[in-house]
Amino acid sequence: MKKFHSILVAIDFSPSSRNALCEAARLAAYDESAMVAVHVVEQEVANAIGQSLKLDAAGVIAHIHKSLEHFIAHAGIGAVQIASEVHIGHPFVSLVTACQKHKADLLIMGSRGSQHGVGQVGAIAAQCVRKAPVEVLLVKEDFTGPHRHVIACVDLSETSAKAVQFARRIAEQDGSRLDCLFVDQSTLALAADYGGYLPALPALDAVSAGNWKKEVDAFIEPLLRNGTVQEKRNIIMERMSVRDAIMEHIRETQASLVVLGTRGKTDLRTLIMGTTAEKVLQRAPCSILAVKPDGFAYHVA
Repeated sequence: MKKFHSILVAIDFSPSSRNALCEAARLAAYDESAMVAVHVVEQEVANAIGQSLKLDAAGVIAHIHKSLEHFIAHAGIGAVQIASEVHIGHPFVSLVTACQKHKADLLIMGSRGSQHGVGQVGAIAAQCVRKAPVEVLLVKEDFTGPHRHVIACVDLSETSAKAVQFARRIAEQDGSRLDCLFVDQSTLALAADYGGYLPALPALDAVSAGNWKKEVDAFIEPLLRNGTVQEKRNIIMERMSVRDAIMEHIRETQASLVVLGTRGKTDLRTLIMGTTAEKVLQRAPCSILAVKPDGFAYHVA
């Protein structure tokens, strides 16, 4: 089972980041992970604070650090051991640098920044999902754990295998239901791609559906073997749009977390998880755990 060894949580003092902090504390307690809370101040803001309070850079950091410690103390996470840091610089670059410094294997953020409206994903959060070299969990502003229903998106790639394992880890902690969702868009996608110039193609027949089920079951079974997930299902849907299928299943199940890879297979019979992840990121009404492929890297200067 996948475990989190070092968790970094980004704090911008928004209600969404308070929920992210609480979720980080829950996950860290289960795995006995190291946990660090990081707040990043952009240079222009730091300069303005320094001029207003007549402080140098070190003084600005110390001043804001007091606010960060107060925020953590009143977040309702109990007596969890958590380190805290304040950095001055570009938020994305500073967070990536902090992840590398602490060898973090999970970055947790509020899905909505302090300057964004309800349902909007913050720009830095979206950038971290796309480019940060760690798994990224975006926590919705209205979420309070534990999770009751988790969806793992499957495309038979190695990255989606990681997604299933992380979904399993959270489902086992929270006693959640777990759905492993595979979307087939083969015949439908081909019909659309040729703009109606091909004869109408049949929907997924019983034989094809049975073959897909065998392949998906064989892919998932070793990933969940010897686990303690109380209720799990493998779901196969045939839809034109993978994103719409995922969104439909989230709504039907009222899932609070969807786990998906940021890259996947790109042949005609399997979904393109890269673009799908981007679309789900912007529209999902639940928290999102974005899993990166092995070897994914981002280097900062």
